[in-house]
Amino acid sequence: MSYIVLHLEKAKGNDSAMSAHIERATHPKNADISKTHLNKELIVYPKGIKNRTSAIQCRLDNALLKRKIGTNQVRAIRVLLSGTHEAMKTIEENKQFENWCNDNLNWLKETFGEENLVSAVLHMDEKTPHIHATIVPIVTGERRKVKNKTEIAIEKYKKKNPNSNRLCADDVMARNQLKLYQNTYAMAMAKYGLKRGIEGSEAKHISTAEYYRTLHFQNQKMEQEKELKKSELSAIEKSISSKKIVENFTNVITGSKTKRLEQENEQIKKEMISFKNQKEREQGKLQESVSKLESTVEKQNKIFDKIAQYQPDIQDSLAIIIECEKMGMHPKLIHILLEKNEICISGEIYSSRHFKNFKVESLKLNIEYNEIENKKKLKIEGMDFQKWLQEKHQESLKSGFSKNNEEDIKRNRKL
Repeated sequence: MSYIVLHLEKAKGNDSAMSAHIERATHPKNADISKTHLNKELIVYPKGIKNRTSAIQCRLDNALLKRKIGTNQVRAIRVLLSGTHEAMKTIEENKQFENWCNDNLNWLKETFGEENLVSAVLHMDEKTPHIHATIVPIVTGERRKVKNKTEIAIEKYKKKNPNSNRLCADDVMARNQLKLYQNTYAMAMAKYGLKRGIEGSEAKHISTAEYYRTLHFQNQKMEQEKELKKSELSAIEKSISSKKIVENFTNVITGSKTKRLEQENEQIKKEMISFKNQKEREQGKLQESVSKLESTVEKQNKIFDKIAQYQPDIQDSLAIIIECEKMGMHPKLIHILLEKNEICISGEIYSSRHFKNFKVESLKLNIEYNEIENKKKLKIEGMDFQKWLQEKHQESLKSGFSKNNEEDIKRNRKL
């Protein structure tokens, strides 16, 4: 089976160590130096910016942040994008690699905001091609933790402009957001035969640092075991060929020392066979677990393909359902929209791209069939829903700046 690989990780400090790894200032042991020239920076840095670390700082300096950045505050989020080894090789052989890179960039910009994507580097010198992207978590809207505070604390917070930019990795790395990223990334990569892994799987991802550290310890342990076996074998050979065995030929004839050496040799062979058998058993268990997982996913995919065979528009409906859930719509409203292709709602709509709610009154949502793309599209007030959310975001920013200017004028008059 072919699966997507999407991993997000908070970076510490200016993340210079990871910058050295990504930009190949230092070469990891698993990288092929002869292929390093194939690596590629997919994002053009602003004028005067020459590396990833400077790009992160540049975004922070120009984000119009109101608060001072804390010493231990997360300044960037690492995003690793790839797929299973066989699938990536197939994409490369089918000459779809450039399209795959472009679709990854479009997904990153749509999900985290184009201005927050400061670096994206393609690595071709390791076993499986992959992209290291860097996101600076600049968000707007009220903090999630405000809902849990007392009314007094809420009143105090309301004095600050909720539309101002904030540096907040917790909002971007919220549990529900991480699940949403997996779903939307799988949809973007579906055209390449890549699918989402089973939700709720017990498999855990390890960081790049942990992977190399574990690999180093394993190599050290194997080298120590190898040297120990060599030492034992050398000792046995020396004992067999030593002058004592020649001088005590009678004892050798009786078999006392020879028997002891043979027993030691046999014991070593048994231990090596036992170690080999244990390794094969562990590999068998691992392969069995992988086969069961692949079988479960394959059954689920067959069920979905069977449904799609008799209901061809189910994939379009699924995409619309996911977008409606992202906007925080109630399941009953989504059901009515799919049934009647048009609804009017009042209340709030959430934008996952901008991390904020928009108040609406009698807002018209409908589903239209796009003949050019041959698929259903979600519209808000006759516009593409993404374009509508973007315009609504721009309006809120202008409104926020106007309020700030009025408050500054009043404050200066009092002084």
